Amino acid sequence: MTMENLNFARQSLPTEANRSHVLVFTSGKGGVGKTCVTTNVAAALAQRGARVCIFDADTGLANINILLGLRPEHTLEQVLNGEKTIQDIVIKTSQGISVVPGASGVAELANMSADKVKRLCEALVELEAEYDYFLIDTAAGVADSVLQFIDAAPYTFLLITPEPTSLTDGFSLLKLLNARNYNGRLRVVVNMAADYPNATETYRRFAAAVDKYLELKVEYGGFVARDDTVLQSVTRQIPVVDLAGNAPASRCLFALADNMLKYIGNSETEIGLADYWRNFLQESPADQSDESENAEALVLDSRLAVIDRSTVPLPIDALSRQLLAAIKTESADRDALESFVADFTSAFVDQFGNFPHIFRQLLFRWLEAENYEAPRLLELMGTLESLYLTRYQQPMHSLEDSAARLVAQCRGSEADLRDLIKQLRTACRQSFQIDPVDARQEVLDSIGKYDFSEEDFQQLLDSLGQAFQSRFKRPYQGQSDLLLESTAESLAALADDEKILQEQIDSLTGSFQQLNARREALRAAIISGQQGAMPFNSKASVEY
Repeated sequence: MTMENLNFARQSLPTEANRSHVLVFTSGKGGVGKTCVTTNVAAALAQRGARVCIFDADTGLANINILLGLRPEHTLEQVLNGEKTIQDIVIKTSQGISVVPGASGVAELANMSADKVKRLCEALVELEAEYDYFLIDTAAGVADSVLQFIDAAPYTFLLITPEPTSLTDGFSLLKLLNARNYNGRLRVVVNMAADYPNATETYRRFAAAVDKYLELKVEYGGFVARDDTVLQSVTRQIPVVDLAGNAPASRCLFALADNMLKYIGNSETEIGLADYWRNFLQESPADQSDESENAEALVLDSRLAVIDRSTVPLPIDALSRQLLAAIKTESADRDALESFVADFTSAFVDQFGNFPHIFRQLLFRWLEAENYEAPRLLELMGTLESLYLTRYQQPMHSLEDSAARLVAQCRGSEADLRDLIKQLRTACRQSFQIDPVDARQEVLDSIGKYDFSEEDFQQLLDSLGQAFQSRFKRPYQGQSDLLLESTAESLAALADDEKILQEQIDSLTGSFQQLNARREALRAAIISGQQGAMPFNSKASVEY
């Protein structure tokens, strides 16, 4: 790019203090999930209320479009040619994030005419005011175009995996960045890790090699667990944080987004979107670096000027090395050093209202050391939680975070997770005398599942019957059973009454028969008397 175009870019780009944050996501090789992580972090940030825009800087592939199910009709190339405005090409997704399709327009950014520079600058002015975060997804590898995108960025997230090829390619990328004197902050994100220990061990080995052979410091940016749900989300073209927010990978991605909001979003950036593109358009990095170093030196001198120099016998850099050595070796002058640290910290906090940043770094380095003792770390955590509870009258961790920690602690074990649920239900019953789970509804929901067969239903009935017998010491009888039993008892009573009635009928029948016999005998006697067959004697009794 010509010097005239560079000067035009400097004059056209905004310089307000309230700038958007620019984060570049890159990797040394393809296949490590860089674009997937970029997309999901953007979606997680959007869920947290941030205004997020992804800039697709991968000229060879359109993975962002695939992952989000987008079909862009226009690209950045048409903006540079004056055919479309930046608003015409920006795609806003249902997840609340926006995407700037780059395509071939990205390839010519470093060699543009004055008209194209003007159009780009005008587009950047519009975008700068609309978003809080710009996530730039570069192509994978170590091409010059990739390195140029990283050179201009204040924050770079390098994606690696535990695979050896990913580590070596990531190392090669950092080697080239080191040769170009990259002065942004490098953070390593371990993707597709089996678990947290696997991720931290991968980072430790990678960071140790970078420190030893490149003398370059890389920060731990977090990890994303290996999770089959991610493959499902890719197939369905929905970010995994939206598809399954409680999946292991989603929890990791939300943690990444929360860390960005906390450690990047809460501070003003000196390099916003406009500044990023100014640097990208090949503004001299040396001048900017010198200005930055001079500014930091002035700030440090002004802060040290208000502190009694007699209490600071060592320069800050030497002091940090001695403090770190004392922590690791527990040297003989530890008591004196601790006393100095306490006095220095107290004076610093009184003057500036916060804890010295350099001591905070030392604390973090000590915690991340390989040989720290678990009891001391647990004691420190307990102390911090107690201080937080005393100061703010509320637990340090939210209920949601605590629940997520408990679930993560189960490490995917079904038995451990079931035991955890059982303990929570028991605690709820003991505290409130209620069961948080509606057992009846759970059974009904199970029956309603498409794979619940008649055999499963019969087994369920048998199990319920056995449970009733065990609980109430008698067989279970439903309303139909009770009705049948009552009907049977009524029928038995009717049978008894019928038997008694039949006996009475039989007795009456016998009596009627005797009466009929007596009547017939009397009739026969009367007829015989009338015929004179025998004398009639009124006093004589008729025999029958």
